[in-house]
Amino acid sequence: MLGWGDFAGLPAGQAEPILDHVTGIEKSLAAQPYFETGHPCWSSLPCLARRLAGRIRVVHLVRHPVPTAYSWISNGAYMPPILPHIPAKEFLSPFDRGVKFSEYRDRWHSLQPWEKCLYYWAEVNAFGLFQEQRLGVPWLRINYEHLFAPGPLARLAAFIGLPNRPALAEAIGQRIDEHRFVTDQRMDPRQIRTHPRVIEVAESLGYEVNHSPSFQAFA
Repeated sequence: MLGWGDFAGLPAGQAEPILDHVTGIEKSLAAQPYFETGHPCWSSLPCLARRLAGRIRVVHLVRHPVPTAYSWISNGAYMPPILPHIPAKEFLSPFDRGVKFSEYRDRWHSLQPWEKCLYYWAEVNAFGLFQEQRLGVPWLRINYEHLFAPGPLARLAAFIGLPNRPALAEAIGQRIDEHRFVTDQRMDPRQIRTHPRVIEVAESLGYEVNHSPSFQAFA
């Protein structure tokens, strides 16, 4: 994790691949637009904003923490690997450098995998809220739950410089990620109430975790 500042303190072996990637982005931008996506790219924002000053825009896509945790579990996050040669999908832990909610260290090993997903959700979105204020770059935060309505979809297209074509709406029903992980995990969404940091971040993003329709649907 790059942390809440930038990667200046990383060992050379870790920093060099990131710098090479950013150099590649700069070369692409000289000829065409470039889109960086995927869940690992969030921690690179301080580096990207500094190197691409005046040429970067950020879309912060947020989703209710409970279905997000369910989704990550369905893809094997924080679960024991199904085969011994497959590495575990542990995206982040409270023992990593630069985390915000280090108090999770005290109970990390007693948490269920889906609770660890809640922790990861809180870290990523708290980081996003902080960088939104710190970086001073064009920033669009949009809710997954509303993304495919005509208004939000049109705002997203305009923000990233794409025409609002009919094909956008026509593609809504297409399934892209068809890979799922079978698990016998028992998940009680009401346990989110034992994670005040997750609730704090969720409410900062406009989710009423204990009372919202989104929560009740999974209760």
